[in-house]
Amino acid sequence: MQQIRRKLMAAMLAAFTLTGATAAFAQGPGRGGPNSNRLDYLAGYLSLTDAQKTQAQAIFDAAKTASSSAQGQLSGAQDALRAATKTNSSDSELERLAAAVGTIQGQLTGIQAKASVKFYALLTAEQKTKYDARSEHGHRGPR
Repeated sequence: MQQIRRKLMAAMLAAFTLTGATAAFAQGPGRGGPNSNRLDYLAGYLSLTDAQKTQAQAIFDAAKTASSSAQGQLSGAQDALRAATKTNSSDSELERLAAAVGTIQGQLTGIQAKASVKFYALLTAEQKTKYDARSEHGHRGPR
């Protein structure tokens, strides 16, 4: 019982952490928020062409659109899980709710991964080398 509660709390912490990262991703580059200059930064750092910038913007906008529905579902699932922890719900109910949160997080992670793959595919060999070197130093992929 104690082990399940510890796992549940770890899952909730991971959910809250991922939600913050995914929310930043969902805002998309160049559209306000903490990543408002993300595309501009990548464009300058990688010397993207105007065509690459246009394609990248379309990729990030599509990912934002795809993730917006899941973000609402995630918020609702997390609220339900938090409420269940306050009402002494059964272990099976907590596991069910935690699994629902995890499923939605997986969908959001998949959307982000697909956008990253599409963005990376736009890059020339030289740009990929530069991008990879940047990523090796702890910087994350396009968000």
